[in-house]
This record gives sequence, structure tokens and C-alpha cells, in this order.
Amino acid sequence: MHISHRHLQAFQAVILTGGFTKAARLLRTSQPAISRLIKQLQDDVGFSLFARIDGHTVPTAEGQLLYQEVERSFHGLDKIIHRASQIKEQRIGHLRIVSMPALAQTFLPRVLSRFLKRRPGVMASLQVQRSETIAASMTSQQFDIGFAMLPFERPGLDVEVFDRAAGVCVLPKTSPLAQKPYVEARDLAGASFIGYGPNSLVQRSLERVLSDADVAYQVQVETPITAIACQLVKEGLGVTIADPFTAETFAEQGLAVRPFLPEVTFNFGVFYPANSPRSSLVLDFFLEAQEERQAILKRSVTLMRGNRGTRGKPQTGL
Repeated sequence: MHISHRHLQAFQAVILTGGFTKAARLLRTSQPAISRLIKQLQDDVGFSLFARIDGHTVPTAEGQLLYQEVERSFHGLDKIIHRASQIKEQRIGHLRIVSMPALAQTFLPRVLSRFLKRRPGVMASLQVQRSETIAASMTSQQFDIGFAMLPFERPGLDVEVFDRAAGVCVLPKTSPLAQKPYVEARDLAGASFIGYGPNSLVQRSLERVLSDADVAYQVQVETPITAIACQLVKEGLGVTIADPFTAETFAEQGLAVRPFLPEVTFNFGVFYPANSPRSSLVLDFFLEAQEERQAILKRSVTLMRGNRGTRGKPQTGL
């Protein structure tokens, strides 16, 4: 048999409209074309599909039996077409994200909020892990996209720079340093400091900067989580160097945020499973994250200018 979708469309149209001419009008074709398709279908199946009774075209008993199956097939096809439309328009799907705490605290929830509001049928999961464990999770195909600190290399991952994220100094507004347009390493001499521990890449970079400036400082508390460090600053235990994503949230809560020199970078990376095509959901989510990153850049500049004028501010960026 050589039955095509076009043959079945013509068959369905004749039954629904009750005639060849009306079926042709429905399918926007000619009556001879419909007649030809029905004849070809009858030849293939080996029995008559329609009969003329009192001037009307009606399906034969065999035609009615065949139509029942055609209806089921078309219903299934409609479901397939509907599902394809949902996939194309991103109205279904599951986006799996893993992130280090610094970006998972407020940044990614903001991105997800906007992203999902435009895609009500999409589900997302956001897991939080230390940067050191994210690579293993990504290579085992548990997640579609990940955010972690650079540098690291691991087979099975595609790694890109998301943001160099120049560190900023987070301190109480009552601190004399909050009156400065920016904070330098030498300004931290004798300061009570919230650090990140000896295993932190940022901590090691900061220690090199302070050592080069011959600055002695006192670590009051150590924590691997930037948001906790900023909360400890809020509780009056000292100052810290934070990424601008986390710092923005605490600036909104009343802490002072100032550029820090020499620059200490957080170097955030984005990760994807290698040798695996990226879905449109993943690509669009990353674009949304880039847009939020640019918005934070603009907001952070405004926040760092607050209550201190524009005196000699060094240019910093995310």
C-alpha cells in the first residue's frame, strides 16, 4: 500500500463535510484532486469507502470502520503537533541548574523568576554545591548548566568565562573607610576581616595583594560562603571582600560597598556537559543571566556612588 497523510486528510474531509466539493473547499484544493485521492485510497485498501444515497455521499460500512482508526491516528498526530508546538515555544521542559552559593543566593533566583514567568509550563531545579564538586555533577549529566569558580579543567565539560567579577569591599556605613571613593589594600591595615579560609582561591589572591602592600590584618571569622561573610559584616564583626553579585544584596540592606584596589577577581565560569547539544531552554536561560549581569553592573555603580560623591572613583566592572 502507498497510503499517504494526504489520502487520509481527503478521506476525513469528505466524511466531515458530506461531499467531495465541500471537502475540496475545506482543504483548499479542487474537487477532481479530492476524487483522485479517494480513488487511490480505495484502490489501495481494496474496498469502497463511499456510496451515493438519495443524492448524498455517505461512507460505506467499511469506510466507517476505517474512519474510526483514522480518527484515532489523527488525534495522536494532533497530540504530537501540539507537543512539538509546546517544545518550540518553550511551554514545557525541565531546566536543571547547579551553582556555587555566591550566584545561587540572589542572582540566579532573579534570573529564574523572569525566565519562568514567561514560560509557565517549564520546570526548573536549582541545586547549590561548592565549586569543587560541581564538575563531577556536570560530567555525570545530572545538570544542563552550571556556575562555579575558575580555574579548573575537567574532561567532559565545556567551560566558558561568565564574569571576572572584580571584588568589592563590603563594610558598615559607619566605618571611616565608607567615606572613601574606593578602598585600597593599605586601608585594611589593622582591620578586623571576614575571610574565606585557606582553601579559597579568592582568599589566596587577597593574601598576595595584602602581602605585596605589606599590610597586616586580623581575620576575625572565616567562612566559605560570601553571603555569610557579608552577614557577619552586617553584624559588626569586620569588613570583607565580596563579589558584586552578593554585595549588591547587602548594599540594599544598608551596608557600604566600595571598589577595592588592587583588583581581586572572583572569576565565575559557566559549564555545560561536553559533546551534548544545548537546548533552546539552556541557551535562552544563559542569555537571561547575561542580561541580569549587565543590570547588576549598572546598579552596582549607582550603589557605590551613594552618599560619597564622584571623587576619583576607579572604573570597576563585572
